[in-house]
Amino acid sequence: MGEIPFPRGVRDLMPNGAIARNEVMEKIERVYRSFGFLPIYTPYMESLDVLKAKEVIGEENKLIFELKDQNNGLRYDHTVGLARYISMHNSMPLPFKRYAIGTVWRMDEPQRMRLREFAQADVDILGGDPIKANAEAIAAACMAMDALGLDYTMRLNSRQTVDIFMENIGLKEQTQKIMRIMDKTDKIGKDGVIKELSAIGVKDDAIDQISALVSVSGTNEEKINAINSMAGSDDACTEISGTLELLQKYAIKGKYIVDPSIVRGIDYYTGIVMETIDNTGIAGSASICSGGRYDNLVSRFSDNKLPGVGLAIGIDRVLDVLKFGESKKRTYARAFVAYIKEQNYGYALDVAMKLRNAGIEVDLNQASRNISNQLSYASSLSIPYSVVVGPKEQENGSIKLRNMDTGDESEMSIDEAIAIISK
Repeated sequence: MGEIPFPRGVRDLMPNGAIARNEVMEKIERVYRSFGFLPIYTPYMESLDVLKAKEVIGEENKLIFELKDQNNGLRYDHTVGLARYISMHNSMPLPFKRYAIGTVWRMDEPQRMRLREFAQADVDILGGDPIKANAEAIAAACMAMDALGLDYTMRLNSRQTVDIFMENIGLKEQTQKIMRIMDKTDKIGKDGVIKELSAIGVKDDAIDQISALVSVSGTNEEKINAINSMAGSDDACTEISGTLELLQKYAIKGKYIVDPSIVRGIDYYTGIVMETIDNTGIAGSASICSGGRYDNLVSRFSDNKLPGVGLAIGIDRVLDVLKFGESKKRTYARAFVAYIKEQNYGYALDVAMKLRNAGIEVDLNQASRNISNQLSYASSLSIPYSVVVGPKEQENGSIKLRNMDTGDESEMSIDEAIAIISK
């Protein structure tokens, strides 16, 4: 059929990449579970009435994958499904701590670090004290990234801080427009932001004050003091400072800093917002983890006003940062069972099952290969041990265990082999 067609913005993974992906998700899940977050299941598709509900995902609803001739679409993220879920299943005890790890879809223009099909690992807390919930959710995401060995900096701001500041400089009614322009800083640069602010009628002195806000420097404490001063209120950074104070109680290895230039999720975030950059530079300006507080989202689907906060780790971006394509692990098997003669296959299968029942991942030759080719196959997959059986071993009820790295081989019982491989 000639060249095989393949969709844009998606990718196949070789076994080494797929294994690396699974291991990344397993490490994240272990951390989330250690914090007491609970799994739920929501479908890959949602009603378009849910996905496009007013201010659910704001201007980005144009990125929804709509299913032809149906009033459904593929999920854009895990948060909208959670808000719909909690509205339909409102008997859940509060605060409700949920994690979700899975695939989402966006009709975006494919480019580096931006796929149309990708995986996210979310943690969310609905209900509870906002400051405590903020810190717990942020800490869970940070410690998951720590478990992956990432070098990162999480940048934090608060919508409340921005609102108080804008009111102080007389631009309360234009806050939304100004935030949308500020959110384009990475794309159009500081000069571009200034030009667009002028175009919507923001005066030069106000532009100078906005520029001073987003350029504030120093320690987190110094930034908070400076921002409070610029906003004319000691309460401007209450949410940020309270969250940071609690974060110090967690054993977070990564960095987290106050950054008033972060203004994301303008349509639905109501409080603290977070974006995380990869300090190695591999991801460029693309965020590897982001989120925020959304106190009005659940009320879009019910009369229940339930505050929430959540973060999502971008699995595919993290994989690229970790250079997962270079992983040498091509199989889960720790042992490969080879047999010398065809009549030894039944015994080889018995040996393989004893190893598997002992918790050892085992591959077993199913091809008509000679012993040399069987061992070459095991070596090509970097399986650490080969278990060889032939007429002698079958008669004795033993095996030969070969260390594939050193080439050392010795005859022993199956139980002895299990002890060695299990180490």
